[in-house]
Amino acid sequence: MKFLLYLVTCFLLLNVFATAKSLIQDSCKKAAAKNRKLKLDFCLKSLEGCRQCKTAKNLSELVFTSMKNAETKTKRVHAQMRKDFDAKKYPKDNDMLVMVCLSDYSRTAQILDLAMETFKDRDYNDLIRRMTIGMESLDACDEGYKERSTPQISPFIKSNQFLTHLIQIPVAFTEMLKKE
Repeated sequence: MKFLLYLVTCFLLLNVFATAKSLIQDSCKKAAAKNRKLKLDFCLKSLEGCRQCKTAKNLSELVFTSMKNAETKTKRVHAQMRKDFDAKKYPKDNDMLVMVCLSDYSRTAQILDLAMETFKDRDYNDLIRRMTIGMESLDACDEGYKERSTPQISPFIKSNQFLTHLIQIPVAFTEMLKKE
């Protein structure tokens, strides 16, 4: 009897993970087909590597978990930037720009947190607007380096692109939710 119980439990767990993987694959494919900014491979790898996203049972849960994933990654990058700044790993003449970028990352994390609250209200237009503002805040970090008297490439360009693509996922999924 115990063996049968373990077998049924194992089957149910496998079924949940297979359903989540299928949901991720189907959602990423549909979203990438409708949104040229969303990269299919990036979407799949990001969400399949996210424990919370793997447990999503529907598109709505996938939107929320992908938003949470983006917020968590933004906070991690911000923390690493802060640590590097405090350790003086950036050129001294860039201190002000680094501080602006730190502020931009902090603002993006706060915006994503507010977006999750908006999600609970099902106000999808406001949700998309907030996430878009978060992406624009990341772009502002790079712009500061370009606008110097001697333009430079931002040392955060890869992080900014990564996070922008990560935030683009729940934006695209939310667009799909709006049409359901």
